[in-house]
Amino acid sequence: MEKVSVVIPVYNGEKFIKQAVDCVLNQKYTNIQIVIIDDCSTDKTQDVIFKNFRELIGNKIIYHQNEKNMERVYSRNKGIELSDGEYIFFLDYDDLWTENYIETVIPYFKEFDIVYSFPRTFINEKGETIRKSKKSIQSIEKIIFSGLIGYPSASAFKKSKFPFYKQEYLMREDWEIFVRSFIKGLKIKLLDKNTVFIREHQNRTSKNNISFYKATLKVYSDYKNLVPDSYKADFLFHVGEVCLRYGDIPKGWNLILKSILLKPKIIQDKRKIISLLKRGFRVDRALRFLNSN
Repeated sequence: MEKVSVVIPVYNGEKFIKQAVDCVLNQKYTNIQIVIIDDCSTDKTQDVIFKNFRELIGNKIIYHQNEKNMERVYSRNKGIELSDGEYIFFLDYDDLWTENYIETVIPYFKEFDIVYSFPRTFINEKGETIRKSKKSIQSIEKIIFSGLIGYPSASAFKKSKFPFYKQEYLMREDWEIFVRSFIKGLKIKLLDKNTVFIREHQNRTSKNNISFYKATLKVYSDYKNLVPDSYKADFLFHVGEVCLRYGDIPKGWNLILKSILLKPKIIQDKRKIISLLKRGFRVDRALRFLNSN
């Protein structure tokens, strides 16, 4: 049984870190090492970890605290450096897995370098289901270039092929790593087994953060000429949607129209039409965007 390292970056996660660690310890797959990277939490995260898992630290659990707050890209990469498993699984401190998650993923590493388990269940602070995604997913290429991929808690890698997250894409680093991996020729498997639960709460990183918009544009700038022709329309549409969401109406519509010209059928997607109606004419957001730039 090959060894798996589960990297859990955490910052001020006293509320959820115990549940995250427990869900790893409760996996049916047993040859697991847990690497917790505490990004200088200012709450009781460290106390919760040592109170509940002290006897495992230094054995099954590696606990590392950064010298200062370094953000999640650094923490995930640091976790890789400290790990010694053949396979790397990431788990955000506030998310959860079903007990068969790792067991379900492992067999696919015989053929693939990366396995992504499409998340469908979203839970609240109490762990109760608040919604289930009904998004239709097709090929791995489609979800990568449509921006429908990236949750680290759903991402697993062969350590020998891990491409490392890049700080310059912070806020979209979890999307960029898949774009880069695909372009570099890494083999990526898409699973749809509903084994990853994403928790939504007020402290979770918000997509309303302007850094999300800026990082999206950096991915666009760096990869627009490398995206396969058959998926350029999807790529342009996604970036255009993000621009509209943040009030950059001219750039957003410019990219959307380019996308439609490349693939007219893209506008037949009801979800995309709703998105355009919802975001494409928000004068308030446009004014707020202009005032902030």
